[in-house]
This record gives sequence, structure tokens and C-alpha cells, in this order.
Amino acid sequence: MMHPFTIPFMAGFTMMFIVLIIRYSNWFRGFSTENRKRIAGRMFTRRSIHALNEIFRESLLHLKIYKTNPILGYMHMSLAFGWFLLIVGGKLETWYYTGNFANPPQYAIFFRFFHPVTEATGIHRIIDFYMEFSLLVVLSGLTIAMVKRIRKQVAGMKNTTRHTLTNRLALTFLWFIFPLRLLAESATTSIHGGGSFLTGITSGLPFHPAVELPLWWAYSISLGVFFVCLPFSRYLHIPTEMITILLKKWGVEPELKLKTNKGLQAFEIHSCSGCGICLDACPAIGVGDKKFQSVYFINEMRNGKDHSKTAELCLSCGSCQQACPVGIQLEPLRISARENLNSEMRFNHTYLPSKMILWRETTDVILFTGCMGRMNPRTTQSMKKLFDEAGIGYVHADEDENICCGRPMVLTGASEQAELMMSRNRDIIHSYNAKVLVTTCPICYKQFKNSYKLNIPVVHHSMYINQLMEEGKLNRHHSNLNFSYHDPCELGRAFDCYEAPREVLKRAGHVVALSKEKEKSLCCGNNMGTILLERENRQQITDKTLMVLSENNPDYIVTSCPVCKNTLSQQSSIPVRDIAEVLTDLPEIKQKTGERLTAMRESHIN
Repeated sequence: MMHPFTIPFMAGFTMMFIVLIIRYSNWFRGFSTENRKRIAGRMFTRRSIHALNEIFRESLLHLKIYKTNPILGYMHMSLAFGWFLLIVGGKLETWYYTGNFANPPQYAIFFRFFHPVTEATGIHRIIDFYMEFSLLVVLSGLTIAMVKRIRKQVAGMKNTTRHTLTNRLALTFLWFIFPLRLLAESATTSIHGGGSFLTGITSGLPFHPAVELPLWWAYSISLGVFFVCLPFSRYLHIPTEMITILLKKWGVEPELKLKTNKGLQAFEIHSCSGCGICLDACPAIGVGDKKFQSVYFINEMRNGKDHSKTAELCLSCGSCQQACPVGIQLEPLRISARENLNSEMRFNHTYLPSKMILWRETTDVILFTGCMGRMNPRTTQSMKKLFDEAGIGYVHADEDENICCGRPMVLTGASEQAELMMSRNRDIIHSYNAKVLVTTCPICYKQFKNSYKLNIPVVHHSMYINQLMEEGKLNRHHSNLNFSYHDPCELGRAFDCYEAPREVLKRAGHVVALSKEKEKSLCCGNNMGTILLERENRQQITDKTLMVLSENNPDYIVTSCPVCKNTLSQQSSIPVRDIAEVLTDLPEIKQKTGERLTAMRESHIN
């Protein structure tokens, strides 16, 4: 028979369990037949073992957060893993002392109240030490969390999220739980004896016997209230994140239409802990007065609020998705939300011929430069020169007419309309007898690579140039020029293409190191993800990016994206070139750079 003070804990735990079963069951009902088959067929496979490994690494140890921010990582780890150690240790402790594994949960939670004194020898000392050390680990993380709420810079963060009322209530009682546990166990140790190193210190406080039971009541109430709040607060991420990892490892895919209360999307939305890491990663943070970062977008969807602005304003640069320690697929969530918001949008494709006229032409490469390629004819000309120099036969698929890859329509949420354009492009590409499709635009590259399912490989031009150089078909003499390379969002973070363009530039000169590059590279400010962000805000983002790219005074800023090139060129005092232009214009670049340096020296002398 348990003591009445355990009732608040049991009531809160039971309510949480019931609510979680109801919510999860509702979300599971949103799975398609295909996703249900994936779960059933892969549940008892190695995928589940891999999922458990990831749960341990990321839901308990939080290694991704630790790699990004060691202080923040330790805080999350100590709270999650420390509490896990207490739960496991409590269960093993009661099993050892009673010989019965099937003890009720409250018996392990309040074990020190029911067994205040244990034998002070051997295994008993080890267990006591283990339990108090685990509690100390949790308390250390709790201390960091409290300080972080007052001064976020202590945890190495520039930006943090704001709590809703329910989140604040849950957080308050979460903060109470472990200090109250320490006080309750210390009071019991002070009155009855026993304990280990931690309570051995705190039990020296003047505890009156009358405060022992109220402290255990307070501990139980704090646990109970936190569990009641958990399913309705951001702390729902604690159990949900683990299930989401399992679902992804089983191959579950997002449903075609976003349903915030159904399917994998519901699990992903409620897996967000609101840690705020995505805020510091966003290149638009602090720009303008509109807050549309992913954590705000998810909070609005999770709470059933209007999320039209937060869905539409994002640049879709992928910085938040790269930084997210939970691995939430943020861009697909936004695109799905845009599909719902723009469901009435229709594009006019009446100009497309009803029947394609196909022809066959054998060639090595199909060159696709896309809409932005027409804004950068020098890049196209440079690629053709490089093809001729390397002896590569090519066909410029969109030379005579402007053909869109369809990705801008996808980013607005018009996926079905984009498919009409893609179908036409697919016919054109398949009509050639080519070995590879080369695109000069990362936006096109991403669309062709992920969505077209072509019968030939798709390669970005920076990768192809590097391949030609490795094969000895292209050669350049090394110069003394210094290049700073800007990683395009759709090429770097989307495909981890960081080394190929740098290898090309290393053959032509020196690549200077930057404070933010590769996966941490900043967006140019003009990503195709949105057309709604004000020009002034975009220019602020571009200025921030140019400050980084101008570090170490490079001779040229180089990129491999036509959008980035155009955007950076408009505001940069340093010449901006595409990677293909660097190779074809290298003698001219060297001459102009020499002239510029001479002019600077003469100006300095004068």
C-alpha cells in the first residue's frame, strides 16, 4: 500500500500516458497504406537497432547539439540522460532490494522515503553513490538552464525562443522537480541517517521532522503537474522525438498533403524542442521585424495558429534544417504548408505543345542553364569554351527558348503544376542520346536530381569541371590569386558539395578560409524560396554574407550559382565570378588584378 503523497505523481503520470496514447493513435491513423506496410515490414529488422542507437545518441546524449554548442549540448544531455539514469537506477535499486522486478513505478521514484536507511557496505554504497551522482548530473544541467533563461550568452547563444503560458508552467515545475527531490531525500537522511556523498552534505541543514513529508508531497506534486502539462507543451518532444526517429528509420515518408495533426508531419512538428539552434543558424535573424524562422513556423502549426507569413517568408536556404539537432525536414514541411495556402493558385501552361516533337542526337553532355542562366550569359559561354577545350560534345537544351526546371513552382507549393513543366522537360532530355546532364544552376540541379528520375546522371557544372580536371582534360597553371568561395545553399547544404569547387579553384590559385563556410555558409539573400521578403531585408542579408566573403581580402569572390553571383555582384566592391568564368578568364583576371594592385599602390604613395 503506497502513501497518499504518491497520488499526485501517479495521477499526472496516468493522465499523460492516456493523452499520449490518444494523440499518437490519431496521428498514426493519418498514415497511408504504403507507410503502414513499411512500418509492419521493417519493425523487426536491423533498422530498429539503428534507430535505438540514434535515440540513445541524440535523444539522450544529444551529440548533435554538443557538436554545435558544447555548453548547450551538456545542458540537454545532463537533463535527458541524467533523468534516464535515475529512472533505470531506481528500477534496478528496487529490484535489488526487494527481489521483485515488477514493482509499481512510484516505489522506485520515492524509494528513499520507503527505505531511508540501507546497509552501508558493498553494493549498497555503489547504488547509493550512483543514484546521487545521477541526481547531481541533472542538477548541473538544470543550473545551466536557469542561467540561460536569464542570460542566454552563458550558453553560447545569441537568440532564444519565447515560451507560451503552458510551456512556462511545465518549465517551472520541471525546475522544481529535482531540487525538491534533493531536499526531500536530504530531510529523510538528516532524520533517519543513510545516504551518500550528496545528501551527506545537504543533510547537515537543520531539517525539522515536520518538513520531511511536505517535501515529499511537493516533489510528487511537481512531477504530477509536469506530466499533466507535457502533452500540451513543447516538452511533448521528449517522447515524440524517439518515435519520429523510429518512423524515419522504418522508411515512413511524409503524406502528400500536410496535415498538422496526422501522419509523419505531426510527429515531426511535435518533435521540435524549441532549442533555438535554428535561430542562430538563420541568415535572416535580426533582419527586419518579422520573425519567420523555423521554430516560430513550427510553433504556429503546432498551436493551430495562422502560419501563412512564417511559411511564405522563408528563403528556404536550408541553414535551419542543417542545424536542427532533431533532423526535422523543415523545407518539406514549409512546402507542404505552402501547398495548402496556395491551393487555388494555377499556372498557365497552354503554351506547351500538346505533343512533343522528339529527335535523336548523340552527344556527351546536355547543358541546361535554366532561367537564371539567361541572366548570366558569361557563365554559359565559359562552360561552352571549357567543353570545347576538353573535347566534349554537348547540346544546349534550353538555348533557343527559356525552359524552367519547375523548382520555383514547387517552392510556392504548386507541385502539381510544376509536374506539367517537368514532364515536358523530361521528354526533351530523354530525346537525346546523352551520357550526362550538366546544369549551371544549383536550383535546377536539385530539382533534376531529386524529382525528375532521369535515365542519365545529373551533375552540377562545378562537379563536372572538377571531373574533367581530374581526368586531365582541363589544365590550369597555378596563380597567386586569392579566391573566397561562396557555397550556394542548394548545392552545399543540400548535397554536401563542398570540396569539388574548391579543388577546381586550388588549381587556379589560393582558396582563403572563411569564418562561415561550407555547411555554415550564409545565404546570398536572394534565394528562390520566397518573393515576399522585402528588398531592404534581402540587402541586409547580402551585406552580412559579403562581410564574411571579404575576410582576408580576396582578389575575387567566386560562386557556382547564377542567383548568388547576380545578388553578390550588385553590392560587392570585390569582383564576383562564376567558377567557370575563373578558368576561362584566368589570364584576363590576372591582368586586371595586377592593374588593380598597381592602382592601389600608386594611390597609397600619393
